[in-house]
Amino acid sequence: MTIQIRTVTTDRDRMQWIDFPYRLYHKVPNFIPQLRREQRVFFDPQRNPGFDTAKTLFLLAELDGKVVGRICAIINALECEKLGHKRGRFGWFESIDDQAVASALLDAVHGWLQQQQCVEMTGPHGFTDLDIEGILIDGFDALPTINGSYNFPYYSTLLEAYGLEKDVDYLDFRAVVPDRLPLFEKLRKRFAGSEYQVLTCSSRKELKQHLDDIWRLLEESFEPLYGVVPLTAEQRAFYTDAYFDFLDPDFVKLIVRPGTGLVAFMIGIPSLSRAFQKANGRLYPFGFLHVLKAFRKPETVDFLLAGARPGEPTTTLTALGMIAMFDTLRDRGVQFIETNHELEENKTVHQLWSKLDRLAVRRSRIYRMDLAQP
Repeated sequence: MTIQIRTVTTDRDRMQWIDFPYRLYHKVPNFIPQLRREQRVFFDPQRNPGFDTAKTLFLLAELDGKVVGRICAIINALECEKLGHKRGRFGWFESIDDQAVASALLDAVHGWLQQQQCVEMTGPHGFTDLDIEGILIDGFDALPTINGSYNFPYYSTLLEAYGLEKDVDYLDFRAVVPDRLPLFEKLRKRFAGSEYQVLTCSSRKELKQHLDDIWRLLEESFEPLYGVVPLTAEQRAFYTDAYFDFLDPDFVKLIVRPGTGLVAFMIGIPSLSRAFQKANGRLYPFGFLHVLKAFRKPETVDFLLAGARPGEPTTTLTALGMIAMFDTLRDRGVQFIETNHELEENKTVHQLWSKLDRLAVRRSRIYRMDLAQP
């Protein structure tokens, strides 16, 4: 049996590349099938502006004519400029439980990145930190968010056997929304006279008026974090289109200071994980009904993003945002919260979650490898 690594060059190849996870994870309980229509848009070089700032190589692995793995190599020019050296990424890695298949895919990426004079290879990443990233290494019995990591437990073995090593870990938490949290009551009294104000928009139309400020603050606050790359105006518009329809203004908290404007934000979205599973990758004819139901009466809310302007009191702003968010969660009858990827060393936020009744912790990992130059 011969493993063939084939470059994705045609629309048919691209569809095979997109479709592989749906077959690989068929009926796996905690896999979240992404919406196929959105995947076709995301991986189309003509429609995703991420391709404009990156060199990419999409690969399929075949065994006896059957697709058994996939991977993508990315060199983001804006990231390389920021870092001052050439970093190559690999992303959207999927493989059957076969070291030869995984190694063949990684060899192909490794060789291509070397040819492009990259000095390191890290992943799994997407084009930016807003894309799905990381290999799940612990917490396989917990349902991830729609933007979270899920893969088979053997993935870490395949990558580590190839020689990849830990770069960073992310933690995700699932917790119960408490009826009352003494810590928040203390913080509410402590910050009662604060100069900062927490705003909640009454409609999406009103929220849309704040998007430019949110994007500006997001990039400003995230800039020093691991894996964060600058975004073009076209990319910001692309991600806005991808995520805005999933936002409920109730779960978006904007913190402002009179005379200064927006200084922090906290964004949650109704959990759509079960709805996506029921839709099985298709909004029509009935998938959108599952999404609407989850949106209107969410049992769980996913904490998507939060940011604060550098130089502002992060602890104060985080506390104000959390107090306002938990008030809304209780008012809306939300029972659980899910966090998205949070860096392992983010002790400030982890301490807040430690005060809650945590039901699950997931850990995912970004790997790296030095690339020797020929």
